Amino acid sequence: MEGISVNLTFTTESIIAILGIVVTIFIAAIGGIYAIVTNTKKYELTENYRKELLQWYSSAVNLMSKIIHYSECEKFYSPEFAEQRMAMLSELSALTEVGRFYFPNVIKGDNFGIEKPSAYQGYRHINLEFLLHFYHIASNDCDDRHISVLWKLERNFTSVIFDMIEPRKRNHDYAKYLAISIPKGKAIEDFIYENPHNINVFRTR
Repeated sequence: MEGISVNLTFTTESIIAILGIVVTIFIAAIGGIYAIVTNTKKYELTENYRKELLQWYSSAVNLMSKIIHYSECEKFYSPEFAEQRMAMLSELSALTEVGRFYFPNVIKGDNFGIEKPSAYQGYRHINLEFLLHFYHIASNDCDDRHISVLWKLERNFTSVIFDMIEPRKRNHDYAKYLAISIPKGKAIEDFIYENPHNINVFRTR
């Protein structure tokens, strides 16, 4: 049997077509790698910012809670507590200043506060208003009515951070990658519905 010969001559057009396919595959591969690296970097930056913001929030809300509870038992305004009171208020004031880097003043284009240093130009962000108003109330002796306002300010402050962090979305994203179970949404009604005896958990006797 005579061997079958194959003519492997390539035209210029064939070579160009092959090179085009190779380049296309190469570009697609580079694009895929770039997308992975970019998404990974974006995730890292997002998580770092969240951690940094939560650390600042934790310091502020821990201090706010202490001030409220000390105020409720009237210890915060006792003469023997004056030094600790000043230290706590000073720390809260400093945290408010640090907060300007997370919540810079709102610039509305009307040159409001233009004569002030750059960090103080414009209108104070509402979340810092919560902290500042909290500070002013806590700086004076306050009764039950004022303590109620302190709680409202703390909760509004927390809600701004909550909306930024988006813990529900964060938990949903974590569930895809973590080797632990993310807590499912469960209210007290669901807890008791699972087992009516669970109501005893909330009873004092």
